[in-house]
Amino acid sequence: MNEESFKKEILDFEDRYLSPYATKNCEARRERETSHPFRGPYSRDRDHILYSGSFRRYTGKTQVIYFATSFDEQLSNRSIHTLQVSQIARTIGKALKLNLDLIEAIALGHDLGHAPFGHDGEEILQEICQQRKIGL
Repeated sequence: MNEESFKKEILDFEDRYLSPYATKNCEARRERETSHPFRGPYSRDRDHILYSGSFRRYTGKTQVIYFATSFDEQLSNRSIHTLQVSQIARTIGKALKLNLDLIEAIALGHDLGHAPFGHDGEEILQEICQQRKIGL
């Protein structure tokens, strides 16, 4: 199968099976990247995240799950949490017939760049920025 017929097959698949609300691969914007014969742009985005140093560092980051009333409080790491989020997002996206490559890229990247100490750290940094008029 050549590159053009593979791309056509992907586009035909998306037209047949994805929801009208789904973002299709042909709608992706690219800068300085050439197309790949067997991977769409969102699968490439997903792979960029998966193989990034930032994603690898997730493994060393603790993730505390605070649903003590519903579940036992659990300690995990950020990479396990992110993979679980990704699988849940894919399941929901599949049910809604959305672009699974795009959903997976979003889910895998959702914690990248978070401040230390999670949301508490984020709130403290926001307060400091407001006090010093940074980023307004």
